[in-house]
Amino acid sequence: MSNSDQPLGAKRRASQNDTSRNTLDTKHARLEPEMRTPIARLGIHPLSKYRQACPQFKEPREIISFSYDETRQMRMDNHQLKYYYPPRIDPMPSLFAGFEQQICRDSTKNEHIDGLLNALAYVRTKNEAAEPNDTRADFVMYRGMLTRIFVTPFSLRDAWSMNIARVGATIYVEDNVTDEMIADRSGSSEQHRRLMYSGYKFETLCMVDEPPETLSREQLDEQLAKQACEVVNTHSEYCTVFRTQLGPHSIISGAEVDCIDRAKPHEFPNRSYRELKTSRCLDSEKARNSFERFKLLKFWAQSFIAGIPVVTVGFRDDEGRLKEVQDIRTQDMPRMVRGKPRMWEANVCMNFANQVLQFIKDNVTDGGPDTQYRIEYSPEEAQVQIYSLGKRPSFLTAEYIKSLSK
Repeated sequence: MSNSDQPLGAKRRASQNDTSRNTLDTKHARLEPEMRTPIARLGIHPLSKYRQACPQFKEPREIISFSYDETRQMRMDNHQLKYYYPPRIDPMPSLFAGFEQQICRDSTKNEHIDGLLNALAYVRTKNEAAEPNDTRADFVMYRGMLTRIFVTPFSLRDAWSMNIARVGATIYVEDNVTDEMIADRSGSSEQHRRLMYSGYKFETLCMVDEPPETLSREQLDEQLAKQACEVVNTHSEYCTVFRTQLGPHSIISGAEVDCIDRAKPHEFPNRSYRELKTSRCLDSEKARNSFERFKLLKFWAQSFIAGIPVVTVGFRDDEGRLKEVQDIRTQDMPRMVRGKPRMWEANVCMNFANQVLQFIKDNVTDGGPDTQYRIEYSPEEAQVQIYSLGKRPSFLTAEYIKSLSK
């Protein structure tokens, strides 16, 4: 694959200009009263109906990768790919250090699924697909949306809402970003912001710029010294775009990747990718139970969907000091909670997600970039509901729609 060093500028929307689409859409954040009647409902309970053999799941295969640089410009290369090196915990570093100096992304900007669409359009226009159908699938969505669906049976209090459009045989799904979500991001407490920051800081302590096996001891020491005082910049990101399949549903998805264990291999690089997470120290049975019941569920879903085999967890105390680092294999996570009361079950998550995707296929029937639907999970009603929104400004980019003819 040939990579371009040319950043991709902002793309113009289909049927709408950039300014109105990338700022908060207060007009469309909530459904109008006449659209509050769902066209279809899917009940969650009883969960026992999902306790059956897991549907087929194909190992994710990377189509392309891309980066966001320090100014949030998109680049079709591996510029932001970092390499894992175990962090030093003696003396214990503070995951709150540098909080005031961090460089943060604009939390009021809605990026939709532009990065994912731009990457697919790039593959099509450059004819870089390994196979003709690599860039076409039943569903296109970021991993975060799939994760929400996967964990719903065991996160029954967590509502979610997504926008949907069908173009041809492909269904596109994006987060429905509301004004309440923007306000939550902007108005969170300092303690919450510090906890969020600690995750980014842990990542900087675990990553170097080059494969460690290619560095001399002196070079490695130099990089480790650099990472210890590096300013956290949340604009930067490395992403993988991959193709997978759940049951009969082919899926193209995109996900941020924290780091890789070695020089990136050409085939199945996901097998060398690694997730980095943080958690409060598990200093009681209650804390361990909560970690396994809630955090481990999301760790598993995120990593399983993207085919990432290992999650490295940094455990911190209340003062932000990194006390312990533990590697947990994705395939081991379901076994860690099996048989324990009130815990999650991987087969239930997979079967539920399989049914939700079929539910979407069955009910999202009208096509066109500017014909939209909304799918929501309501904790109060314990239902997934689909609404028809009619004609709306498209969340697909004009460049991407143009690429569909290639």
